[in-house]
Amino acid sequence: MPDDTYRLADDFAPSDADRWRDLVSADLKGRPWTDLVGRTRAGLEIQPLYTAADWDAADASVHARGDRDPALAPSWDVRPEYVHPDPATVNARILRDLSRGTTSVLLRLDPAGREGVAVRSAEDLEAVLADVDLARTPVVLAAGARFVPAAALLAEVRRARGVADDAARGALQADPIGAWCLGGGLPVGLSGLLEDMADLAARTAAASPDVRAVNAAACPFHDAGADEAQELGFTLAEAVAYLRALEERGLDADVAASQIQFCFPVTGELFGEIAKLRAARTLWGRVVEACGGGPVARRMRLHARTSARVATRRDPWVNMLRATTAAFAAMTGGADSITVDPFDATVNVPDDFSRRIARNVQIILQEESHLGHVVDPAGGCWHLERRTADLAERAWSWFQDVERRGGLVAGLREGWIQARIAEVREARARDVARRKAPITGVSEFPVLDVPDVARTRPTPPTGAFPGDMGLAGEDGTMHDPVEALARHADAEPFEALRDAADAHLARTGARPRVFLCSLGSLAQHNARTSWIRNVLAAGGIEATSCGETLDDPASAASALRRSGDRAAIVCASDETYAEKGPEVAAALKAAGAADLLLAGRWGDLEARWREAGVTVALHLGCDVLEILRDLHRTLEVKA
Repeated sequence: MPDDTYRLADDFAPSDADRWRDLVSADLKGRPWTDLVGRTRAGLEIQPLYTAADWDAADASVHARGDRDPALAPSWDVRPEYVHPDPATVNARILRDLSRGTTSVLLRLDPAGREGVAVRSAEDLEAVLADVDLARTPVVLAAGARFVPAAALLAEVRRARGVADDAARGALQADPIGAWCLGGGLPVGLSGLLEDMADLAARTAAASPDVRAVNAAACPFHDAGADEAQELGFTLAEAVAYLRALEERGLDADVAASQIQFCFPVTGELFGEIAKLRAARTLWGRVVEACGGGPVARRMRLHARTSARVATRRDPWVNMLRATTAAFAAMTGGADSITVDPFDATVNVPDDFSRRIARNVQIILQEESHLGHVVDPAGGCWHLERRTADLAERAWSWFQDVERRGGLVAGLREGWIQARIAEVREARARDVARRKAPITGVSEFPVLDVPDVARTRPTPPTGAFPGDMGLAGEDGTMHDPVEALARHADAEPFEALRDAADAHLARTGARPRVFLCSLGSLAQHNARTSWIRNVLAAGGIEATSCGETLDDPASAASALRRSGDRAAIVCASDETYAEKGPEVAAALKAAGAADLLLAGRWGDLEARWREAGVTVALHLGCDVLEILRDLHRTLEVKA
């Protein structure tokens, strides 16, 4: 290359981070640039600028890249989940999906047919897997505490087909601790299930090298409200508990670690989720290395699925967008397999349309975006390398806290883990209530007349429960009771208000309504009017107006009387408020407003507003949820 090569950067003066900070501080008019530093739910700092100096963080992420070779496996495993109770219906869906791009099968089994496929015998499972090539298609089972009989039924189906054990592919997903903390107890004792898990893993490792027996799932912690660092730390503690159980059974570190698959839920918080999956691999590699495991065993087998916690029942079509971002994050973070929940999974058993959309989200990312052809797409990004390292460090601290308390089981028994998760969940709920954590279609930009996705759950087939899915020693009682990690959807509080408002509409023939007293011209009040309508709709409340310009207390009072509404909101510009706002509010109160609110902050007029009868100021950052609940009480909206 000639010495006089032209470089574009030569035309610009060199710059550095200090110079950038000086310029930003000038633009902020005296505020420090540190005001731009954000924080994640786990308390990690997100800097407004990352530089090459942050590259040092990559040294802490030696396992983050993974070792999948795009030349050998240019795509991840597309793994839909099947939950319809009827085996024949599930079979038809499996065959259709396999012909249209999916590459493995995840069966959620429930002998009762309430939360999964009603499989109670080998005949039932054979009906589910009819015409599925078990030597080529990985089959993954999710059977909760019933993983031993489920694995036995699958083995029986394989043998009847003439498929050798060493040709089997997939995962058995024995996760006794996950089933325990989700259900608040087990049909048999936890210690016995841990022994069963270890025995199953030993047999699987010896007979079926392409099958993983154990599953360390972050889903219970995530769905209960844990932040990203807790999620990683607690899941790592679960995997270590399983490692110990396997080693007690006689498996060495390499075999034991290779029997464990991980599952992480992924939200649409793109960069945070990418960092989470990369940090997970970093932490697992560190643990297995410390246990004496070799390079192959240090590799995490990572399954990702779209988060149920962030999905919504209201306006569920928005879940398609959430799922697309989450799937992109999962792939970029290095997931080996991905499950995208259909958009209506929050409502009931998904139909064929929603399943097709969920499947095609991944197919498009694979076939049209070619996202599987790059090793660790996030690698080398200064922000993500730093964020991965910071998150791994914080998660490791949580892991150490759990281990100091005697391990995950001990922490769950004493309720310490549940309490720590509850603290985060309550903090997130406060942000949701104030719309600092907005939920599109629910707390932000809700549409009152959007049609619901209503569907009756299919009736499970008849048959004995649990059939061949019973456990040795099962006696119908709950063993090892523990405080359950209940699932909490972020949108639940607002969706409860919408449910109550819909019930009010069905009962009375009209939605709950609030009179919107907009003063002055449209240009003067439109921004606040639009914002208020949005807020009210989040609670299922309709904002009504008289359709004419209101300029004085008398016209405002007359319009309220004509509307017949029991609550009113004064909405105008700050200038109009200063001129006549409290006087209008007093007239509305005298005209019969049982509840009177202000659109905007109290400002210097607070004493006068309160004297006029205004009780609440609606503004950015206020507790919108509690205000809507109060309006429901005023308007006699019952759940």
